[in-house]
Amino acid sequence: MEQALRPNNRTLPSWGINLLGFGLLIALVIGVFSWQIVAMNRDLHRNTLGRARMMAAIIEENLAYGDLAATTIDTLTTTFLRDKARFVAYLNEIDPLQNDELTALARETGLLGLTVINDAGAVTSGPEQWLNQPPDCLNRANQLLYDQARQTVLFAYPGTNAHTQCILIGMDAHAVLELRQKTALPVLLSRLSRLPGLHYVRMETSKQEAVVDPVRLLSDQGKMTAEARLTTSKGLLVVGLDAANHLNRISQLRRQFLLFAILLLGLGLFFSWLLYQYQQRDLQRTRNFERLLAREHEAAALGRATATIAHEVRNPLNAINMGLQRLNLESPELNAEQRQLIEAMAEAVRRAGLIITELQRFTRPLAPRMQSLDPLAVVKRILALYHQIMAEQKITLTLTESAPTMIEADGDLLAELLENILKNAVEAQPGGGFLRIESLFTIDNWQLTMTNGGYRLNPEQSKRLGEPYFTTKTRGTGLGLALCRKIAEAHGGTLHLAADCQQRQLTIRLILPIERPEPEASGSPGGDACAS
Repeated sequence: MEQALRPNNRTLPSWGINLLGFGLLIALVIGVFSWQIVAMNRDLHRNTLGRARMMAAIIEENLAYGDLAATTIDTLTTTFLRDKARFVAYLNEIDPLQNDELTALARETGLLGLTVINDAGAVTSGPEQWLNQPPDCLNRANQLLYDQARQTVLFAYPGTNAHTQCILIGMDAHAVLELRQKTALPVLLSRLSRLPGLHYVRMETSKQEAVVDPVRLLSDQGKMTAEARLTTSKGLLVVGLDAANHLNRISQLRRQFLLFAILLLGLGLFFSWLLYQYQQRDLQRTRNFERLLAREHEAAALGRATATIAHEVRNPLNAINMGLQRLNLESPELNAEQRQLIEAMAEAVRRAGLIITELQRFTRPLAPRMQSLDPLAVVKRILALYHQIMAEQKITLTLTESAPTMIEADGDLLAELLENILKNAVEAQPGGGFLRIESLFTIDNWQLTMTNGGYRLNPEQSKRLGEPYFTTKTRGTGLGLALCRKIAEAHGGTLHLAADCQQRQLTIRLILPIERPEPEASGSPGGDACAS
């Protein structure tokens, strides 16, 4: 019958099929959108790379023309200054020139200055001090030396006779340097950067790693740039193109996709929610009926078994107990060892009777007599019974309490629950340990958390903690924690067990409602496994 009532878990519910259909439709829309985005990015990549290659060609062409113009100017300047130097060397060979003669010669020929260094190292210059520090003629012979700061060019001509070691000629190079500057790479890059649709064009001459993807999108202060990096003969060319239009198109496409996807998702969730609510109500009715039927069947079977055991076992136990009492009273010739044996047998009979009584209590339904009480007062009353034994076993007690609040509960059942878990905590730490108790009142319930050390169960045993008839004690029925959970559920509350095998401690959390609970059929969850 249970199998007939239980739904088939392998069958996908109708709301799931509905949601799956809408999910596939959204996935199809996502695929189309992704394909459009890829196509647009591919177009941007191709366009950016093409314009970067065009810029590289323009730069290399202009630099080639600039280099050719600079080489031509340098050749003409070198030829002009060499002729002047030869003429000065000729005059100096005929008659060594003086400072005023060199000054007049420089003024007439349009030169900045002339300096003659003879074979003995004597320097004749005109005008005086036009050259602060003469360069090394031997290392700089037949070379043009440009001075950007002074806007001049200096030519060193080695002597051609025994009287002249070197001749230095200076000339104003403002026009030459200006032409060089206008045809230089930085000026060209600056002009190209001002073209429409370009953010920047620069050349990086430092060593760069191999460019895997020559095009990438960058964002700087709200400006979107498509940057292309190409390796040229002058270095790494970096071109930044304006990508605002591309991003606007992508944003518009995303908005359209988002609106369409939200519409599909909303419809799918709405219809799936309707189907889910209908199925959940139907499934909940089935589960409640199945759970109620199973609990009634289990309670009936356990009740019959308990009644049979109590009837068949308790009468013989009573007879044995009466016989042991009579034997102890009517046999004065018994020695001490025999009397000790009789007392042990009587104790065993008493324990068997207690087990039967506890089993009957567990199988019978609980009917709490609700009354308004202070649960903290019950906790402190139970703790007072164990102060002496906790002191003897060196168990440290920490009690954290909040402002007391009255709750609706059965005082006797609550005391039995608290005494049971407190007794287990004390018995688990015969060699000393700790016990932390925290009481907390919320708007709706009262929470009592008790943590103790001395926990020695392994993870497999911890999974069964709180199950009926599970115990590791030599003298125990395994109904203590199960009965505590039953008492908590009879009050409309819960009892949670959390074991930490690594820290060797157990945490029990009792949650009871403040107001009187309404009767409700509910299952009894098992104990939690070891915390990680």
